[in-house]
Amino acid sequence: MLELLFLLLPVAAAYGWYMGRRSAQQTKQDEANRLSRDYVAGVNFLLSNQQDKAVDLFLDMLKEDTGTVEAHLTLGNLFRSRGEVDRAIRIHQTLMESASLTYEQRLLAVQQLGRDYMAAGLYDRAEDMFNQLTDETEFRVGALQQLLQIYQLTSDWQKAIEVAERLVKLGKDKQRIEIAHFYCELALQQMGNDDMDRAMALRRLFLSRA
Repeated sequence: MLELLFLLLPVAAAYGWYMGRRSAQQTKQDEANRLSRDYVAGVNFLLSNQQDKAVDLFLDMLKEDTGTVEAHLTLGNLFRSRGEVDRAIRIHQTLMESASLTYEQRLLAVQQLGRDYMAAGLYDRAEDMFNQLTDETEFRVGALQQLLQIYQLTSDWQKAIEVAERLVKLGKDKQRIEIAHFYCELALQQMGNDDMDRAMALRRLFLSRA
């Protein structure tokens, strides 16, 4: 119980800051108060182990007021950190599909949804999310690193090589050693497929990079 309370502190702070700013800038005090009450109700659902009711309430709040996007991102991350990946996916997927998000907010939702899929072992879906971020300057390196992890986990060595080479071009020189290893793995894979010519060509590439 104490662990959950501490995990909720960042979310509470985000909501508190937003509601305070909203009250200072707008005259819609009743609406702000209602959203605050809804948030407290959601927290109570969490504390009484009614997580699905809490998620439903928080998502309803998001539909009414997108100013709570950052808090919802945080809440989804907290669910993922607790191993409740299905709930994290629900929150981040709803965020990503919201038409009222800014471009930056949508990218953040895509990033976190990709991490949710990774945690759930849904690597094909995670790959799709991170591929959407590889052309975005602020997200590129992190997305490529996540893709590299996916390709290692799925033994897709050709794609691992391609991603690692992109990371090297972005200044991640430590990937050079990994590239040599990936060529070795790919050669062994081709040997298992009885493609000896391809395996020998890859072996030469491995030696040239070792």
